[in-house]
Amino acid sequence: MLEKIGAGISVALLAAVIPNALSLAQPGLPVSLMHQAMDKQSAELAATQAQLQAQNTSKIAVNGTMMLGHKLIYLHRVSAYNAVSWQTNSDPAMSACGPTRPNQIALSPDLFFRSNGSNRCGEHVEILLSSGQIVHGIVWDVMNPRYQMAADILMSTIQQAVDFGVQRAELRILPKQQPRTVDS
Repeated sequence: MLEKIGAGISVALLAAVIPNALSLAQPGLPVSLMHQAMDKQSAELAATQAQLQAQNTSKIAVNGTMMLGHKLIYLHRVSAYNAVSWQTNSDPAMSACGPTRPNQIALSPDLFFRSNGSNRCGEHVEILLSSGQIVHGIVWDVMNPRYQMAADILMSTIQQAVDFGVQRAELRILPKQQPRTVDS
């Protein structure tokens, strides 16, 4: 017990002594040295901020394109499902946005419904898997309300869905594309 008390007192003394020993505002330290140290700290802070900004910019750049203006959402869960009654509802041919379609993505209700009450039916999304693979799809269904921050990818076979499993990923909601006109 005395060892524990002694160790506690040692830690307390170190905590009181070390910060004072390292302090730049000690009596007798020339003011010019203190300003030089502060200027050095400011320069290091500015360099660190620039480095963090560069890292953030590099995270935004994916596959050689800048993803500015795209909404990026970190998903807790990405899974796969099939259009069968035991995985969906009694009518697997019908999704929340209409008839089931290829490249269909189901989002959890917190992502599917907007705060103004509208939904994301027909919006193009990309799911960036941790493996680096990107799944392109169209939001066309909503998941069970028990899920949050989640997405489901429609697969053509049950084996594909089982092989996909459950993963973490990022969801990128792409801006609506303007219709293209054909020049005559």
